[in-house]
Amino acid sequence: MGNLFYRIEKDLKEGRKKKACDRLRNMINQFPNDLSLRKKLGQIYFEAGFLDEAGKFWILSIPENNEMETAIEIYRKSLSNSGNAILKDIVFRGDKNLLNEYTRKVITELEQHSLKITKQIPVFKAKMREKENYSENKTGFLSKIGICLIIGFIISLPLLGIFKLFEMMSSLFS
Repeated sequence: MGNLFYRIEKDLKEGRKKKACDRLRNMINQFPNDLSLRKKLGQIYFEAGFLDEAGKFWILSIPENNEMETAIEIYRKSLSNSGNAILKDIVFRGDKNLLNEYTRKVITELEQHSLKITKQIPVFKAKMREKENYSENKTGFLSKIGICLIIGFIISLPLLGIFKLFEMMSSLFS
């Protein structure tokens, strides 16, 4: 993970903010419980002038200054303070039990608002990556036959063309 932070810092120094943001988004997907990644991404968006996007990534962090509070408020207003819309937008796939009290409180408030308004709470499955637990791609019998027929057709087409070409040439010279 240290190597990725180095690449992100290098991208930022060289002016490739989009690349750095993409790397941070991927890291957030891989390590959803690490809120410092969201905070860093929010800072990049804030410095670029995208306050609503900064608020999106700062909403789960404890506001440290007025800029963070303002960005979070702008973000909430952009989604009409809808708990359901915010939960669907931030897509938290981590373990809520590992979060600090403030973040759990924010998520709980959003879930309660979503339940009250839409009668549901959006749930996102955590990405489970276990070694040697790969699902196999099961192909049906008819699919295998279809693939064999297509391959056979592709192979036989040029052979039939060559055969027809020899037949035409022999008829010209006979």
